[in-house]
Amino acid sequence: MPAQTASARAALSLSPGEQAHIRAGMRAFLESVEGITQGIAEGSMKRVAGSARRSGWAMMDDAATAMAMKLPPEFVAVSIDTHQKFDDLAAAAEAGAPKAKLLGDLGQILTNCTACHASYRLSPQ
Repeated sequence: MPAQTASARAALSLSPGEQAHIRAGMRAFLESVEGITQGIAEGSMKRVAGSARRSGWAMMDDAATAMAMKLPPEFVAVSIDTHQKFDDLAAAAEAGAPKAKLLGDLGQILTNCTACHASYRLSPQ
């Protein structure tokens, strides 16, 4: 990433533990994307749904809720929307949606990820 782009991102000033929590959440998102993609390729809607649900609202915990108070409202809004989109994708897979719909839903999730990474960076307190 070019230096001017990196410096233009808003810093999220968090403790090391909070940063670790955010990074673990991002890794979980990637693991879900991997499972969704593999599930679509295999034609396993059960795998798609299960992988998506892991990053839906079920992923939210007390630490994430407490941390939301320290984060910019726009960051929280994208986070909420992303969790909802994972749950929506899971529901679509469970309802037997076609692969094109599931891939479109996954694309919307990845758009959120890309926008967030382009807008924010983790910074020590």
